[in-house]
Amino acid sequence: MTFKLAAVAALMTAAATPSLAEALWDKIERTGEVTCGGIHSYKPTSFYTGSDLVYEGYGPNVCRQMVADLSKEMGKPLAVKWHETTWQTVVLDLQAGRIDIFPGMTATEERKKALDMAGPLYRMTDCVIAGKKAETKPTWQDYNTPDSTFAMVTGTAQTNFLKTDVPEAKIMTLKEMSESVMAVQSGRADYLLQELPICLQTFSTAPQVFSGYTVPTPPAGIPAAAGLRKDGDGRLRDFIQKWGEEKRADQSIAPLLIEGFKAAGMDTTKIPEGIEF
Repeated sequence: MTFKLAAVAALMTAAATPSLAEALWDKIERTGEVTCGGIHSYKPTSFYTGSDLVYEGYGPNVCRQMVADLSKEMGKPLAVKWHETTWQTVVLDLQAGRIDIFPGMTATEERKKALDMAGPLYRMTDCVIAGKKAETKPTWQDYNTPDSTFAMVTGTAQTNFLKTDVPEAKIMTLKEMSESVMAVQSGRADYLLQELPICLQTFSTAPQVFSGYTVPTPPAGIPAAAGLRKDGDGRLRDFIQKWGEEKRADQSIAPLLIEGFKAAGMDTTKIPEGIEF
């Protein structure tokens, strides 16, 4: 009886996930569809609109253009489909085949063990927001003192950057970005470190409670890659890798990002001169 139940369970599992045995390239070519991941409310990276486009922001812009160029490569029309995800579930959604491509992930060592990563596609420069009683500073070394307290989300790439490159500063670690923002607004912490577009978005929501923001020198930032499930084939990963290299070389990735910022309501004239993606 035990053997029979195990056999039935194995058959049910295989029937439920047949696409996982199929290379991503072959699956997309067969179905004519690519499923991109969208995050419901994370402006300007990704946000749900309820319109026919479903998701806006620079992440969805990158995924749509990637699919359009993949369509040309395959010589057939491809439709973009969406699956809503979160930063906590995106790796599992990719592994399970619920999402085919998620552009805009930091290629950490942990993620590279779980997924195929292609990139970098672009790099978002880091920005520091200062609380009302704190002063913005021109260089990272100026922030590298015990008098500087950063409110950060536990486990983020920016938190790890502070630990290695600004080791003298104090770090208050919190679970959510909203908690980090509130810590700076309330004066419990001095600074908040975010990617530049998110930094500008945060500052614009309540400029009266901050003293300002700055992009410290030398510019720092974490490159963003695309995540895909490991399919043992690699054709889609290799296509995206080449795509990213070409888009960065000619800077044609930049308009996709800028339009995503604008869709989120950002004033893109506030982006400091000389910033490259």
